[in-house]
Amino acid sequence: MDTFKKLALGTALSLATLPAFGSYTLAQDNSMKQGETKITVESENQIIADTATAEAVKTKMSRNTGWYPKLRIGGSASINYNKDVDGVTDGTAFTFGLYIKGAIDYVYKWFEWQNKLEVEHQQTKLPTIDDFIKTTDKFDFQTLGLFRIPQAEWVGPFVRFRLQTSLFPGYYVTDKDIQVRYYQSDTKIDDKSDDKFTRPSREVAAQESVKLSNAFEPFLISEAAGVFFNPYENEMLSVNVKLGAAGQHLFASGGYVSFDDDDGDAFYDVRELVDTHSVGVEGEVELKGIFVDYVNWSLIGSIYYPCAVNDDHGLSSADLIHADITAKISVKLAQWASLDYALIAKRAPFVTTDWQITNTLLFTLGFDVFK
Repeated sequence: MDTFKKLALGTALSLATLPAFGSYTLAQDNSMKQGETKITVESENQIIADTATAEAVKTKMSRNTGWYPKLRIGGSASINYNKDVDGVTDGTAFTFGLYIKGAIDYVYKWFEWQNKLEVEHQQTKLPTIDDFIKTTDKFDFQTLGLFRIPQAEWVGPFVRFRLQTSLFPGYYVTDKDIQVRYYQSDTKIDDKSDDKFTRPSREVAAQESVKLSNAFEPFLISEAAGVFFNPYENEMLSVNVKLGAAGQHLFASGGYVSFDDDDGDAFYDVRELVDTHSVGVEGEVELKGIFVDYVNWSLIGSIYYPCAVNDDHGLSSADLIHADITAKISVKLAQWASLDYALIAKRAPFVTTDWQITNTLLFTLGFDVFK
């Protein structure tokens, strides 16, 4: 307990004497001499037991006005060789990728403007496919403005705009001769035998690619406005909640998506995508923290329910629910290297009603342009 008391006392004294650093600084009385504050410490017991003193310290903290840029550029690679392994194709699989992760925030008193950009691209060479195929293609830009209520910093209004797309065209490639069957956008699984929903099929030879989408497709724009809550925050756990009205605009006309491709038949079925606009309600919960100095984690889950849609896609009630869950853990091996694991589960029924699940474990290299 003595050690804990000393740490608490040291922390309080540090906050009272250190000059401005990072995004916070202690507000001082201009009438006082440099280095002095109005905070007094009578004893160790007072610092520990007197919560009013602790709250006084907290309320004297004000945010520094200014810009806070971050930019990290890096890459990832993996290689895997198999020979005579049961259930695994012989040969070498090779994956390499590049990424850009940037952010620039602006703070003015109780107003914050947060901007974030993530660009990731990954190519994979499989033993059974002659060409490299893309396995990750992500462009995600988000800008968020929020206002912290001075009397309650943990709550306030927010507005957000987000743009998500792929940078390069999408293809399907197989090592077998197949027949690709095309269906209209409103086709349900039970309608596959109905000729009015089908379009001319196509014979595709092994190693030949089937184009599914153009560059920058699908192109998703979303916006939201509502209230944010930040009820708990420290180094090990930070909780952020957002609730509000939202809208989505999907531009994908002319593209196709895999449709019931696990039905066991010899065909590859694809369904046409169409432009879709909707408005509804959205909720998001973000949890993140740092286990130790070199291990950090995050878990983000969001749900969007469209209340009005320009095209029903044959969906109703619970089938309309959009969900996006992302879990990440990163182990920092060096200043320029880390081992990262990510699990992404996404349901976007205007694209496909199937859950899209991605597991990634990568050794990544990178350097900070801004930090």
